[in-house]
Amino acid sequence: MRTIGPGAGSSLQAYQRGAVVVLLVAVLMVLVGMAGLALEAGQLFNRRAEVQSLTEALALAAARQLNGSASGVSAALTAASERLSSSDGLRYQYGRTQASWNAAALSFAATAHGPWLDASTAASAPQGLAYVKVDPFQLETALTQLPTVFMRALSATLALVPVGAPSVAGPASINVLPLGICAMSPQSAAARGTELVQYGFRRGVSYDLMKLDPADTDGVGAHYLIDPVAAPGTSGMPDDFMLDAVKPFVCSGTLAMGRVTGGALTVQGPFPLAALYAQLNSRFGQYTAPCNSTSAPPDANVKAYSVSTFFNTAASWMNVSVPALSAQAAVSYPVTPSGSSEALWTYADPATLPPNTGPDKYGPLWSYARAVPFSAYVAGDAEPVSGYATYSATQANWTLLYPVNSGGGVPSLKTAAYPSGAAATPYLATTGNFFAAPSAGAPGQRGRRILNVALLRCPVPATGISTASVLAVGKFFMTVPANSSHLYAEFAGIAAEQTLSGTLEILQ
Repeated sequence: MRTIGPGAGSSLQAYQRGAVVVLLVAVLMVLVGMAGLALEAGQLFNRRAEVQSLTEALALAAARQLNGSASGVSAALTAASERLSSSDGLRYQYGRTQASWNAAALSFAATAHGPWLDASTAASAPQGLAYVKVDPFQLETALTQLPTVFMRALSATLALVPVGAPSVAGPASINVLPLGICAMSPQSAAARGTELVQYGFRRGVSYDLMKLDPADTDGVGAHYLIDPVAAPGTSGMPDDFMLDAVKPFVCSGTLAMGRVTGGALTVQGPFPLAALYAQLNSRFGQYTAPCNSTSAPPDANVKAYSVSTFFNTAASWMNVSVPALSAQAAVSYPVTPSGSSEALWTYADPATLPPNTGPDKYGPLWSYARAVPFSAYVAGDAEPVSGYATYSATQANWTLLYPVNSGGGVPSLKTAAYPSGAAATPYLATTGNFFAAPSAGAPGQRGRRILNVALLRCPVPATGISTASVLAVGKFFMTVPANSSHLYAEFAGIAAEQTLSGTLEILQ
C-alpha cells in the first residue's frame, strides 16, 4: 500500500494558491482592459462632442457674414478664424488645447447639399452663397485623431481613431413674403435717363401690386401665392395653399426655406388678397388671427402716407395742382386694356411720357425711398449696406424725374416740409407729422412695413398651381394698410438674398 507523505498536502495547497493567483491576475487584466476600453470610449465620445461643438460654432460664425459679395466670403473666413484663434477661442481636450486655423476647412454653397466651393472660388462667384461647411479634418490632426492604448491592443488599425464629421450651417427660413409678382422687365438694371430702374421698377414710386403685368391682355394684374414650405426645385402640395397654413407666413413675412432662387418655386394664382390683407396689416399694428404682436410686431412708424393726408395739405411733402387723387399709387396705364399683349403698368413707368400725364398720375413719391442715379449702380455688386447715393430733395430733380404734359404744373415737392438730410424720407421721421408710434404694449420694429416680394420670370399661368423662377427679391414699402382689392407699396430696391436669411441653424 502506498502512503501519502506529510508534505503532499502543502504542495497541493501551494499549487491551488498559484492557480488562484494566475486566475486573479487574468481577471484583473481583463477588468483593467475593460476599464481602459471604457475610458477610451468615453474619451472618444467626449472628443466627438468637442469636435462637433467646435465645427458648429465655426460654421455659424462664418454663415452670419455671407451677404452675396466677395467681402462677405472674406468676412466669413475672418470670423471663423477669430472664433477659433482668439484668446477666448474654442478649445478641445477638456478645454486645455486650442486648435490651429486652416482656411481650407471652410467651403461655401448655395444650398445645404452643395456643390461646395473653396474660399477662392466662392469669392470669385459669391452671389447666392448662403451655406457654410466646416470640415474638421482640414484643421490640425491632433483634433481629429485620438491616440489609444487599449484599443490598439485589439487591432493595430485602432492606434489612431479618427473623430469628427463636417458641420453645415445656413438659413432654414427667409424673410420673403409668400407673394410673387411678375418682374416688369427681365433687366436687373437699366437707365431711364439718369435714373436707375431695376427689373422695370422705379424707386420712390408707389405701385398697386395687384395691378401689374408685363404681358397684360385683360387689365387684371398677375400675382401669385408662393407655397411657403416647398423649397426651390421641390414639388409643393395643394394643402400647402390652405389659408390656415399660409396666414402665419403672411403675418411674419417669411417662408420656411433657406432661399427662393436656385430652382423653380411652386406657386398658385391669383394671390388671395381678400383673404390675407388683414394679416398684411399687422405691420400697422392691426391684428387679426393668427397674427399677434409677438410673432408679427408692428412697425416702429405706423403713419399711413395716404393721398387724403398728404396731398394739398399744408403739412404735406408734395402736392398737385389738380383735384386730389382717389388712388394711393401711380395710376395704371393704360386705364383700359387694348386687347393685345401690352404691359399693365403705371403712368410713371414708360420711357416715353404717355399722353395726358398730369401731376395727379404719379401718386405719393419718396415716402420711404428716394430715386437713385444710374451712376450709383455697380453691375454685379450687391447694393451697399448703407444704400446707394440718392437724388437730392429738390424741385428741380422732381421736375426732371416726374415730368407732365397735361394738368398744369408738376408734382410739387415742399422742401420746407420734406425731411431734411441727404437721405431723409418721411418714414425715417421719429416725431412730427410723418410719424406715428404703434399702440402701447406693442413695441415696434423698424422695417416691418417693407414687404420682400419675389419678382418672377413671367409669363406664369394666371390661375391654378404651377411653377415659377425668381429673378430677384424686390423691397416694397407699404404706404397705407391694404384692403380686399389693393396692396399699395413703394418700390425701395432689390434685396440681396443672403441679407434676408432668417434664423441660422445647424443643418448637418
